[in-house]
Amino acid sequence: MALHSTSERYNYIYGSNVTKLDGEGRYGDGTYGAQPKKKKNNRARRAAETRVQKERPVNPEKEAAIQRNKERLQVFDWKYTVITAVAVIICAAAALVYLGGRVHLNNLSSEISSLKSEKEELLSEQNALQTEIDKNINLDEIRIFAEEELHMVYPGPEQVIYYNSSTSDYFRQYESVDTSN
Repeated sequence: MALHSTSERYNYIYGSNVTKLDGEGRYGDGTYGAQPKKKKNNRARRAAETRVQKERPVNPEKEAAIQRNKERLQVFDWKYTVITAVAVIICAAAALVYLGGRVHLNNLSSEISSLKSEKEELLSEQNALQTEIDKNINLDEIRIFAEEELHMVYPGPEQVIYYNSSTSDYFRQYESVDTSN
């Protein structure tokens, strides 16, 4: 239950939702149930209270403390200024380091891309050269050179051994080849 005004709030007893009777404090004096008088002219009452506060005697110790605090606030604080300047310099240095790192990273990434494109160009050139080499190989010239210069001959039918393998491997180490075929 929301209490909308201060008068509603004071109609309840603390800890319970039971309303206070209007004259609870004045039960024995015959004014039970009487409505309290409403205060009028709140502005005038507040103005009178502030006038009274201004006219109060001033405590010199409190006034001196207040005056010291005012002076302290008006004095330029070098410590705060130096700390703030150091913090700004540190933040600026961190920003410059970060920007330098980003620039270096961008330079490295552009260098990597240029190296990758150079690698692709070299690979395509290598493939073109390999294709040209494969075209220029003449097997007849190799056979003639082997027979005449190196005195090589083709093996005879009795020198050729045929081998049937169940696997597709080209060779096996440490195994003997069955020559009984």
